[in-house]
Amino acid sequence: MNDDKKDNIILFPLNKIKHKDTAGKPKHNEKLHQKIVEEQTKEFVEGNVDDIAYTLLDKFVNMGIRTNKFTFTGDLALVIDCIRGLIYRDFNKPHPAQMLSDKMVKLNVQGKNKTAQLNYNVFLNTKHKVHKPISKEVSDEIKDLADMGDVQFSPDFNLDDPNGNGKK
Repeated sequence: MNDDKKDNIILFPLNKIKHKDTAGKPKHNEKLHQKIVEEQTKEFVEGNVDDIAYTLLDKFVNMGIRTNKFTFTGDLALVIDCIRGLIYRDFNKPHPAQMLSDKMVKLNVQGKNKTAQLNYNVFLNTKHKVHKPISKEVSDEIKDLADMGDVQFSPDFNLDDPNGNGKK
């Protein structure tokens, strides 16, 4: 600021301040602040979960999945609510879907590898053996692929061609 503009500032007279100990300090209501934080967190999570749901639904439609089936709607609702619980957990906010995960998922860590094993028997009340989601052969193949490092894909057609007909 140059000196000629500095002359245009009128200072509040200090002798007119009645409560000097609180002057210039914002009044802080902790309950109100916490309520605003909670509302903003909920708005953020719910908005992003909606975006994820629409994107996921669009992917399913593009895959040719029959999204008009009644069972699809129920399955998608469960998936989306689990995503909601996942995001709320990141904000240290409780959500019922987190209890599902806590009860039925067993996490294993071996070095840098993390795996999760689902145990549906917790809710199904069955005496069946817990099934591993991937067979040993497939698991070994995935491990071999992971050990290969960077794998490059070179298509034999031009990906930029909107019709997909262009050759390299």
